[in-house]
Amino acid sequence: MMPIRKILLAALCLLLLLGLEYLGCFEGMNNYFYDLAFRFRGPERPLDKILIAAVDEKTLDRLGPWPLKRTCYASLLEKMKPSGIVAFDILLSEPSPLDPLLAEAMKKGPPVVLPILINEDLMIEHPARALSAFPAGHVHVERGIDGVAREVHHTLYFQGRLLPSFASMVHELAGGRSLSRGAHPPEPEDEKTIFQENLMRINYAGGPGTIPRVSVCDVVQGAYPEDHFRGRIVLVGITAMGLVDSVTTPYAETRMGMSGVEVQANIVNNLLLGNEIRVVSLAASWLIGVPVALLLYGLFFRMTEGSCLLLLIAAVMIYSLLTLLAFFVWHVWNPPAATMLSFLVLLTLAYLLKLHAAAESLGATYAAIRPHLRNAGGKDEPGYGREGIAGLLTPRGIQRQALSLHGIAHQLIFEKELSDRILLSDIFGVAVFDPDGRLMLANGDIHRLCAENEIFLNARDRFLSDLAGHVLEKEASEPAFEQWLQMGAITVFLDRPERRYLKVDVSLLPVAEKAYSLFLLTDITQVKEVELLKGQIVSIVSHELRTPMANIQGFSELLAGSLEGDLKQYAGIVLEESERLTKFVNTFLDINRLEEGRERMEKTPVSVPDLVRKARVKMQPASKGKGIELLAEVPADMAPVLLDRDVTEQVLLNLIENALKYSPPNRPVILRVAEGPDSVIIEVADKGYGIRDEDRDRIFDKFYRANVAGAETVKGSGLGLAFVKRAVEAQGGRVIVRSVFGKGSTFSLVFPRAVRPEM
Repeated sequence: MMPIRKILLAALCLLLLLGLEYLGCFEGMNNYFYDLAFRFRGPERPLDKILIAAVDEKTLDRLGPWPLKRTCYASLLEKMKPSGIVAFDILLSEPSPLDPLLAEAMKKGPPVVLPILINEDLMIEHPARALSAFPAGHVHVERGIDGVAREVHHTLYFQGRLLPSFASMVHELAGGRSLSRGAHPPEPEDEKTIFQENLMRINYAGGPGTIPRVSVCDVVQGAYPEDHFRGRIVLVGITAMGLVDSVTTPYAETRMGMSGVEVQANIVNNLLLGNEIRVVSLAASWLIGVPVALLLYGLFFRMTEGSCLLLLIAAVMIYSLLTLLAFFVWHVWNPPAATMLSFLVLLTLAYLLKLHAAAESLGATYAAIRPHLRNAGGKDEPGYGREGIAGLLTPRGIQRQALSLHGIAHQLIFEKELSDRILLSDIFGVAVFDPDGRLMLANGDIHRLCAENEIFLNARDRFLSDLAGHVLEKEASEPAFEQWLQMGAITVFLDRPERRYLKVDVSLLPVAEKAYSLFLLTDITQVKEVELLKGQIVSIVSHELRTPMANIQGFSELLAGSLEGDLKQYAGIVLEESERLTKFVNTFLDINRLEEGRERMEKTPVSVPDLVRKARVKMQPASKGKGIELLAEVPADMAPVLLDRDVTEQVLLNLIENALKYSPPNRPVILRVAEGPDSVIIEVADKGYGIRDEDRDRIFDKFYRANVAGAETVKGSGLGLAFVKRAVEAQGGRVIVRSVFGKGSTFSLVFPRAVRPEM
């Protein structure tokens, strides 16, 4: 596709978006972002000179029900004589006998502004005749399609009259610059037509309550000194629930509306500070957004799809941050919806164009490879799909493409799968058998090994039978091929022509509807010898430690019995630490033997209740030393269970010792024995510190110790529970842990009643 066509398609998409924005299709999105910008910005400090005198619930309770008497307003003006301006956002259109009294108070007091309202019948409601001499302005604010008040028109022309806004009149009386109202529009044909000019976006200082307010009741009753109002602009309005017509603002995420008087106070604040929101025009917004969108469009063709997505996210985030920055610092709002959508639309367009090019390339590749296949045919044979994106966007087109490539896949899949598994593996020997078990392929190394070690290779089942005698993990019981597939680790030992360890990987190689058997042999001789050497070194070092540790333990015991004072204490510490180190070495060797399979379990019929009672007796001195009662809840009699008595007793002692370590004094540790349908359960329960959820999966790891508040001084090696888990599982059992942090833990040993004979 020529570059000029890409540009024309992009221009068409941008023109479509421009038309949609001009028609107002993105107004809802822009309003959402606009309100969100206010919430991100948070409240701003309004002018201190602006104050609201609120007709609240307290005022109605003490000064009488609504509507308030004109004498209340007269008293209010009397108390606020030092104020600069008093603006009533309360419609005083109903005549009252007390209107002359209020008018006199207005004349003697500070300058007053009164409201004008155009009602639902399109009739102008003016202040009462006695009050008509005072300045007045309309109190209408523009609400969006979502009901949120964001704008105000400072000039209305209705029925041949100019109606300035309430806030602009306050602003002009406060000494601000007069607004340019513009020329009077021509007389409309319809008397109900309203002309609106001097549009302004309201820059709300914050949510409800941001503008300081006082109660009319408190002012009338003299709760504030006159100096409190000196030079201030006081807006009097209703805030009492049930009377006020609350207005939804951009800060209404908490579903709290704002009273009309506070909206007017925000508008006055904007006029005095000159910080109203200035909106970027549609033309200027597109002059900013279109070059950026076209730049991204060009980059999309030079990047991968993942990078394009990251670039789109970065562009949207940067554009959003710049929009917010202009809003926060300069009070300028640039509606972002159309620009961000243009980024997304151009990304989608670039992706479709790249997809079209890829589809054409796929067709060209198909045409190039087809003649080299065994069942070669022409590109125009029936079933070949259309080239380009048209062959991918319809279900039938996709189906034709898939069917056309299906034949190629069947012919290439065998070679591909085989080469992947062989060439990408560190292999020594390879053998492939067909679904009937006949040898299809084997390399020279495996032929040579099988010949020298008398292993028959030409048939799979015979090969497995001969190889089973050399397997280390399992005894030579000639398992079936399905069992070989399920074995996790298979290691064979061959001694000809030299000592060699091989890892055997057995898998199925599916091709079309047939399954071939694949054997990969990897030489792990060096790794295995290192493992054996490691085990020997650990055993030698550990055994060499036992003799000096026994000597240290014996001599320190003699010294502790014969010395006095500090020397006796030091000898006792040496004895205690040598005993702990000896126990650590023995436990470490036991775990190594269990992990390497060298620990033979001598299973004999064992009375579990007797075993638990014996363990309790052995641990009684330790429990009394900590002030912990060790209880046993065991049945009087029970059928014996096949267990290794010594190993199981050591497991119980480890669990009891662990429970005593991590339990504060005066909390019992309980030993229980229970019978299940096919198992015997031994439980060690404590009411100690418990185990955190994040530590529960690691407590059986070697050398791992959980941090428990209150048990920081507890000594341990982190091997006790590791030994418990491996010793129980070596006997065919399992360990279950239930714990609530801060309330205690229960370790359950579950042993089967009948233990299967080992393979």
